[in-house]
Amino acid sequence: MASAPDSLPHKPENIDTRSVISMREIDPSPVEDGFPDLESSEYSPKLHAQSQESLRVNTSAASSVTLGLRGHSWDSWLTAFQRYSTYPPSLFLALHFTNTSILPLMTRSVSASENYLLLTRPFYQSPSLEHVVLTVPILVHILSGIALRNIRSSRRARLYGAETRSQRSSLTFWPRMSLQARLGYSLIPLLGVHVLVNRIAPVLVDGGSSGVGLGYVAHGIARSPIFWNIYYLVFVAVGVWHFVGGWASWMGWKVATIRKQRGVKNGSLEGYLGYSESEQRVRRQKRMWWAVNTIAAVGASFWLAGALGVIGRAGPGSGWEASGWNDIYNQVPMIKAWL
Repeated sequence: MASAPDSLPHKPENIDTRSVISMREIDPSPVEDGFPDLESSEYSPKLHAQSQESLRVNTSAASSVTLGLRGHSWDSWLTAFQRYSTYPPSLFLALHFTNTSILPLMTRSVSASENYLLLTRPFYQSPSLEHVVLTVPILVHILSGIALRNIRSSRRARLYGAETRSQRSSLTFWPRMSLQARLGYSLIPLLGVHVLVNRIAPVLVDGGSSGVGLGYVAHGIARSPIFWNIYYLVFVAVGVWHFVGGWASWMGWKVATIRKQRGVKNGSLEGYLGYSESEQRVRRQKRMWWAVNTIAAVGASFWLAGALGVIGRAGPGSGWEASGWNDIYNQVPMIKAWL
């Protein structure tokens, strides 16, 4: 019989299949597909270490390139701006709470409380510090919140394929507001009225607000008691609840001023899968809810007790000082008919 020709191709037995696999170009992935099979001798510690090192390098390089260019990076920056912009107004709020609530409750007199107000007025009523402590941080807080909502709204629109303005308007992509956000946006016009009466109008009439103090506020309440009592009741309640709820959120108490219902949590994975929250978590959320709202209620009650209970019952001023205050209230833009 003739032997097989030597020219017939045959498979070399000394080729290592691992070298063929290692020569393939595989895109890096942040998630490992699985553990190597140890029994089939497909695991190489050296190759595995090299692949992990290249994965880390590629990931860090991609992160450095896209830093600040994608939406999630802007989320982080805007959230930081929104958070840290509340620190200076919180310092002012503590001073203002002391001057307009605690001291009037302690002295039971507007004239005696005015002396303490003069001590802190250069700190938060000077033209330079007032804008640094109040104006700029409040504007940053409001604008960063609006920008965050716009970014998330546009991201949802892209996710659902809404490209044109008509498509975006036909669908609701604006993120649903929580009670905390609603309190913040409703606080803007209330704060605007306070600034208009106590800062803008005195500057327009007298050229400054040096004559504005607790007596000025008491005189205004005596002029229009219904308007100012309702206004300060709403203004203090909304402001205190927003500040307390905001600080609770910064400290990790996510429930803030919203009481969550028992059972299934709306919009969560547990709700879609049919699971309910544990009793321990429900009790913890109830304790948070009661703690946050109790602190807010006590703070608002103290503030109103000093502002309306003492300052609001002091009565109108007298003499040339009351005449100057009347000139200011009579020339307040937009709302002078109510004052």
